[in-house]
Amino acid sequence: MLNTIASITTAALAVLVAGLMLTAPATARSLAAVTSTTTDASPIASLIVSRVDETFGERAVTVSRSLGAGRGSTSAAQNVAAPAATAEPAAPAPAPAPTPSVDDARSYALAQIGAAQFSCLDALWQHESDWDPTAENPSSGAYGIAQALPAAKMASTGKDWMSNPITQVRWGLDYIAGRYGSACKAWSFWLRHYPHWY
Repeated sequence: MLNTIASITTAALAVLVAGLMLTAPATARSLAAVTSTTTDASPIASLIVSRVDETFGERAVTVSRSLGAGRGSTSAAQNVAAPAATAEPAAPAPAPAPTPSVDDARSYALAQIGAAQFSCLDALWQHESDWDPTAENPSSGAYGIAQALPAAKMASTGKDWMSNPITQVRWGLDYIAGRYGSACKAWSFWLRHYPHWY
């Protein structure tokens, strides 16, 4: 009688496990764990829980059973892990910030030194480079809006000094403040010297 109950329990549990596996596919590894927990699995359970059955996909389901056959117990216990969440695709990397324009650089300079000094700075850099960040003096090699000589001096302000007008303006304002004290004093110096330089 006890063997009959164990056989019925084993068969019913095998059908239950098969149903669970159809709704939540298992891997070969988790199926091996199921078959290894029973010492005398019934032929039905062996057919349903096959290690080589590839129809279950890749999601892992852990099923553990304790059946009465050979263990002295008629109870069955099972644990089913929730299906693994699918990974969200990685967000694309943000686009690099656009290079500021010359108008951006002019606005930056105005904000840094005010309108009175900016009028002198504007006149100075109109004559030196026409506010062209790629302007290069063919005879001296001075480069950029502020006509840095040597051009690589601007690298102290930013590694984008060759292409970023704001980096060039930042370097130029520091140069003028350190050497002349103000843009109007630099403009005055430029006007007194011929050929013009500052």
